[in-house]
Amino acid sequence: MLDLKPGSKAVLGFSGGVDSVVLSQFLLDRYNIRPYLLHVNYGLREESDEDARWCQWYAQEYRFEIQVLNADPSQRSGENVQNWARKVRYAWFQERAEALGAEYIFTAHHMDDRRETFLMNALRGSGLIGITGMNSALITRPLAHLDKGAILDYAKERELPWREDASNKSLKYTRNKFRNLLAPILDEVEPRWMGGLKKTVENLERDRDLLLGFMTQWKSEWTTTSGKEVMVKMGPWVKSEVGQNLLYKLAQQTDSGFNFEEVGHVLRGDVGQMTRGKNHLLIKDREFFFLVPAYEKDTRVYSIDSFEAFDQLPFQLHLEKTSTSACIFDAHHEYLSEAAVQFPWTVRLWRPGDTFRPLGMNGSKKISDFLNNLRLPRHRKEQTYVVLKNETIIWVLGHRIAESARVGEGDNFAYLATLK
Repeated sequence: MLDLKPGSKAVLGFSGGVDSVVLSQFLLDRYNIRPYLLHVNYGLREESDEDARWCQWYAQEYRFEIQVLNADPSQRSGENVQNWARKVRYAWFQERAEALGAEYIFTAHHMDDRRETFLMNALRGSGLIGITGMNSALITRPLAHLDKGAILDYAKERELPWREDASNKSLKYTRNKFRNLLAPILDEVEPRWMGGLKKTVENLERDRDLLLGFMTQWKSEWTTTSGKEVMVKMGPWVKSEVGQNLLYKLAQQTDSGFNFEEVGHVLRGDVGQMTRGKNHLLIKDREFFFLVPAYEKDTRVYSIDSFEAFDQLPFQLHLEKTSTSACIFDAHHEYLSEAAVQFPWTVRLWRPGDTFRPLGMNGSKKISDFLNNLRLPRHRKEQTYVVLKNETIIWVLGHRIAESARVGEGDNFAYLATLK
């Protein structure tokens, strides 16, 4: 028996096939949950519109609420049809669940689906997560331990209607080849293969969940938070599929817009590899992964003619005049000379080709090389501002003043800089 809260709000991915029809009735009969039906019309088959109309008829006949999404297949840009369809439906299911305040997102996957997934992924060389299928906390699959035969028996006993999907017979799709070509051969070679494979899948799923549980406990050792940034320290887990799953789940806690495959690309990518969720970025650096609020490049150029003009800047900048005798000249304090703090200033993001003469150096240096030497992560590097006076960079904000802005031996006063 599933641990579901009776009478809960829920959405159900509804194709109109026997699996989703049975699940809609099972939830109502067993848990008094009348799910909101979500049907996606992918527009890929001649029968697609008729399928959508049938689903609407079923909802009206059995008093379910329903919504149909008409997906646009022209938007898939050469992507595999099934991968595109999967992304479309799960993104929409989650969106509607949030909008409706649903506690559950149900899908009608059953044991036969899990066996097929296992075989396909095993032959592709998947790891533990891929071979068993990702266990998403967002999706609940009440039929996962039932064979197709039991589902058909349930439907026939209750004389439920359903719609047959003609594409299930098509050998155009890999899953159908496993179902319609390989399964009959396995039936002949080893009649008990389905039961044996069911045990294998369930054993591996338990191992997967146990390992993920341990990894979740260890997460506090390699995850730190600084302000709005989350930093995940790299380790041996980076090369594992379990690690990808955990990084994905961590990203999902902050921003539900991250895609599992894209997180994998960042995990295996070069330094600077990045993917974007709805409101956050996941970035790979040398020793850490960074999960940070998304940002757009600031193209504005700020003209500063007074201290009051600092208010227009997208960050907090404060200059405090102090006696040079009270100055603490070390790596933790940044001072500008009185001559440098003579407006006007220009403040903007650094640009390719920018150069300056860092404090203590004889020659000039490209800003790009200077920032690379600091080993800044991509997002901090891209959001570094410079201050110009008379078209010359006198300060790389937050990192180094230029030699021309240094406090001289004969100066009586200086400005202590604070940047937030």
